[in-house]
Amino acid sequence: MDNSIFENTQFPYNIATESSNEPLKILQINLARAKAATNQLQETASTIKPDVILLKEQYINNNVIPGIPQTWKTFSSSNQKAAILIPSPKLKPALLAKKMNMVALKIQTSSFPITIISAYSSPAQNVHTTLQEIQEIISSLPEEKIIIGADLNGHNTLWGYSSNANRGKDILDFILANNLNIINKPDALPTFQRNNSVGWPDLTLCSQSLIDSSINWEVLEEISLSDHRYIETTIASTVANQFYKRYQTRHGNHLRFLNIIGKEIYHLERKIKAARNSGELNNATIELQTVIINACNKSFKIKKQLLITKPNWWTEQLEIHKKKVRALRRRAQRAPEIERQARYQVFKKEKAKYKRHIKQARNMGWRKFCSAASHPYGKQYKVAFRKSVFPSQIPYLINGDPKGSLQEAAQNILDQIFLSPAIPTNYNLTTSTQPPDPPFSPQEISAVIEHLPSGKAPAIDGIDNLLIKIIHKRFNNIFPTLFNKCLHLSCFRDSLKIGNIILFQEEKDQRLASSYRPISLLPTIGKVLEKLMTQRLTYHLESTNSPNDRQHGFREGKSVDTAINEILSKIKTARRDGKHVLVLSIDIKGAFDNLQHRAILKNLDASACPSNINRLFHSLLQNRKVTLVTPQGRATKDQKQGCSQGSCSGPALWNLVANEILNQVWPDNVHIQAFADDFVLVIKADTNKSLVEDTQSAITQFSSWCSENELAISIEKTNYILFSKMVRCPKITWNGYKINRVKFFKYLGIHVDDRLN
Repeated sequence: MDNSIFENTQFPYNIATESSNEPLKILQINLARAKAATNQLQETASTIKPDVILLKEQYINNNVIPGIPQTWKTFSSSNQKAAILIPSPKLKPALLAKKMNMVALKIQTSSFPITIISAYSSPAQNVHTTLQEIQEIISSLPEEKIIIGADLNGHNTLWGYSSNANRGKDILDFILANNLNIINKPDALPTFQRNNSVGWPDLTLCSQSLIDSSINWEVLEEISLSDHRYIETTIASTVANQFYKRYQTRHGNHLRFLNIIGKEIYHLERKIKAARNSGELNNATIELQTVIINACNKSFKIKKQLLITKPNWWTEQLEIHKKKVRALRRRAQRAPEIERQARYQVFKKEKAKYKRHIKQARNMGWRKFCSAASHPYGKQYKVAFRKSVFPSQIPYLINGDPKGSLQEAAQNILDQIFLSPAIPTNYNLTTSTQPPDPPFSPQEISAVIEHLPSGKAPAIDGIDNLLIKIIHKRFNNIFPTLFNKCLHLSCFRDSLKIGNIILFQEEKDQRLASSYRPISLLPTIGKVLEKLMTQRLTYHLESTNSPNDRQHGFREGKSVDTAINEILSKIKTARRDGKHVLVLSIDIKGAFDNLQHRAILKNLDASACPSNINRLFHSLLQNRKVTLVTPQGRATKDQKQGCSQGSCSGPALWNLVANEILNQVWPDNVHIQAFADDFVLVIKADTNKSLVEDTQSAITQFSSWCSENELAISIEKTNYILFSKMVRCPKITWNGYKINRVKFFKYLGIHVDDRLN
């Protein structure tokens, strides 16, 4: 593994490259919807150690493949008859397409990208439907390397059958028309066997551009518990991966680490104190990060990627039983014809017994796992209800080019998620004439560092929270010196505000940028400074009574309870007075991601906060970057709008801007409140007509504020509920679009119906 710092000398990108000496290994199997075959898949993978698994007819329960580790990356076709599993942590796949009968991914090897397709067409289905879906992928990727694992249920002598059928001829025509190569060997073992019937329906195809690579194809003798056999394909191209380092800092060796940085720390402290401008401070900050990184490289091991392990319920007895079943099958296959039927009966009985033993062992293992639970919402709960959330892989977006590398795909998604504002922001302009705040006190800094949570993932520099704590405990002047120099120069250094983006997919189309929520992992040193700034800003705002009392989110003394109690109180009071009440729930699209920096800076100036805190926030928002790492390297994008989801200042800055609309003058019969970016309008009126007019007027006022701040409303998620006995339903619109009426609405996790239940 190459442990050198990445080639960019401006910022401490602490990237490691991991290469494998093994060829790319692909395992292919039709599981015949068998639960036992699916249960055994993890054990088989731990033995064969494939990088990719192509499944057909996998067993499905509640839209998931049971028995598969949640850490495996899973991609399924729309009908869930074909899937691709990535058990190997070395591979970072990108989703290319998900169609009814097939799914396609692209992976990056050390030599080239490869598109991998898994497809299934049942004997009762028109095979042309599946072939057309594969055709669309091939046509979009001219001259690229493609490998296809498909069960198309077609007979042809070229892949083992004794005769040709029309379906097989259609498949062969498709193969020839697309210049594909059949990897199957005509003399190979049958890939399908049920009683006395054998067949070769499972095909492995590749593009002509992949033929030059050394490819080995083999039907395995491994017991599958399906009526299909495993197929192993190896391609002579190794897998390389780049990733940001994470050190094993929780396992000691802290004294060695501190002794190494101790040789440099006092020199760095003097250098920071002597910095006269942002350039000198920037160099000193990067040098500090680099010294810590080098000390980590000499003191700590790098956290290894997880290996493919056997299921925790697998036993030595099951391993012995599996070998026995395999031996019985081999004897049946090699027996003289007069004995073969009897031998197969013995094999089938033993296989049935083996299936029962697997089921018993799995159930017993699950009971043992559950009985060890010490917390009602611990890992047992997360496994049972699939509550663990794992980052998404880089997708090829609908409007992106399917050709090219994963790095280009990563750049495309950054370009679509992190948009630039229509009007550029002037970060250097501030009209603040307020007196400056005093320096951060040692107690203030220590309190923030001591409360850093453990176990959080580090950012691009690999410096985690524990390292900051142990450095501050031994050398308690280095961070106060750095943070107060930043405050004095009003300079938040660029290397402390680069976000490593982790994508989390929501339940939407995987190929739409809007389906992904980007979480930004920020350097820990920068997060401490950001927390100090935010505390100072919050203290100033609260001491001047600036925050509107109707903002219930991210404020001391406010909570979900206060927000719900206030809205219910307003509704009940209006209903007691005999008023018609309309409650409008407003959804702002990507509020934090689309918050304009100029709106933040305008409201900072208006808040009259201390001048040095004001200017430090100006510096924080300027020259921000986000990065997404791929096996080939980084994709990087300037972040010119929005507050990073993962930054501690984001909620405070959002509340600062949202305060503007809450502070506007509203009619007496209109109540507005918010919990962070969740806004609610409560309108009361005596008649249907006045209720509609007052609601439309309130919408116009709110919409005007959104337009000024370049915020968009999600019409499909914005709705209203009516508390009234009026017969005619009010027609409410937003910029010409109809707002839906609902019988109940969900506010901050609480469901409230039109009877206030």
